[in-house]
Amino acid sequence: MLKEMTRKQERRFIAAIVLIVLLLFMLERVYNNRDEFQVVAKDESYYGIVEAKLLTKEKMQDFEYLYDVLEENYPFFKVNERLYGIDWLGNKRKYKRLIRNTKSDAEFLVAMERILGDLNDNHVSILDGEDFRRFYKSYYLSLAETGNFRDFFWHDTFSSPYVMYRYQFDGNINDVKLYKEPVLETNVLIEDELAYMRIKKMASFDTAKEDYNKIKEFLKEVEDYPKLIIDIRGNDGGENDYWIDMVKLLADKPLSVEYYSFFKSGHRYKHDPYRVEGLTTIKQLDEKVLAQFPEEVKRDFNYYKTYSIQIEPADIDHNLDDKIDFRGKIYLLVDRNVYGAAENFAAFAKDTGFATLVGEPTGGGKVFESIPIVFLPNSKFAIRYSRELGLNKDGTINMETKTIPHIQVDATYYEDFNKDKCVQEVIKDGEN
Repeated sequence: MLKEMTRKQERRFIAAIVLIVLLLFMLERVYNNRDEFQVVAKDESYYGIVEAKLLTKEKMQDFEYLYDVLEENYPFFKVNERLYGIDWLGNKRKYKRLIRNTKSDAEFLVAMERILGDLNDNHVSILDGEDFRRFYKSYYLSLAETGNFRDFFWHDTFSSPYVMYRYQFDGNINDVKLYKEPVLETNVLIEDELAYMRIKKMASFDTAKEDYNKIKEFLKEVEDYPKLIIDIRGNDGGENDYWIDMVKLLADKPLSVEYYSFFKSGHRYKHDPYRVEGLTTIKQLDEKVLAQFPEEVKRDFNYYKTYSIQIEPADIDHNLDDKIDFRGKIYLLVDRNVYGAAENFAAFAKDTGFATLVGEPTGGGKVFESIPIVFLPNSKFAIRYSRELGLNKDGTINMETKTIPHIQVDATYYEDFNKDKCVQEVIKDGEN
């Protein structure tokens, strides 16, 4: 009887185990089917890529490679946690599950977009076909213009036939447009009172040269105006030379400011083919200076570099046409989308007193080194990522505290300036 009861218990035990396994399997399927682990993508041609039918194993290897690159170089994990509550490194299992569920290369690209989007950083992205072509053109135009490999760390990506094939690009840059529309708009809002320039992008190459001449001509027309607005709302960056050349036209005295940037690494190695020139180890930084910076700078970073922006008024001895005798007040309109080179301009304008900032806090992203672009070993998708932590003049992390305008107001842009609160603040300023 005892033996028979034991057999019954064994059967019950086995049945219970089977039931538990089935239950776990069902729970796993339900959990795996949650929206956060699903990717919906269009046809690969929509993203400007070719389908190579990557294996799940190959996708996972690419993610591991990217994870290592960012873990060893990316500077804003803690900032991202404080601002958005996202523990990106701690989400590794979640991201791997998302990738495991992808069924095509297009879905893999979209999954990587979502994963990198969790960093909330405009300088971090996976390139689609249109992005790749624009950066490719910028790279080779830069080489043609400078005659050197200033951006040599991009060379591996843009010279790889495998990457080119992935993006179905033959290298013909003639039909590639860097900017879909004009980036400069000039206008007189109030005759003899208020001049206005809107800059949608800090452009480069021919566009920058053409805009420089347009800006110079416009400023000549309005140099007797008491107020000038430079509107960079929505400007997510580009090249610093665009705004520096403009400041030279308007400056009536030398302007200068110095900033610190920090890096986790400074040398080429397996997970980062990019090297920053002129770095100094953080151990050589004056302890009194270092003590003014956030704790994570001292704890997580190994190298630093100082960047001095010095702008002299346009040299009239060489070109009298460049002389702009503007004596009015300059206002810079900013919003949360101001980033990169536009952020550099906003910070410089505030820190030097060049302009009065109006709007809302910027988006941050102050950088002085070029943004690295590498490609993943299996998929050959190109990845752009941040590795420079820039500080504000007051020692705070620019990516976290941004640049705060002098006059804070709703920064929504309106074509009708009578509805635009930023412009209206400029009009009212100084009336009393």
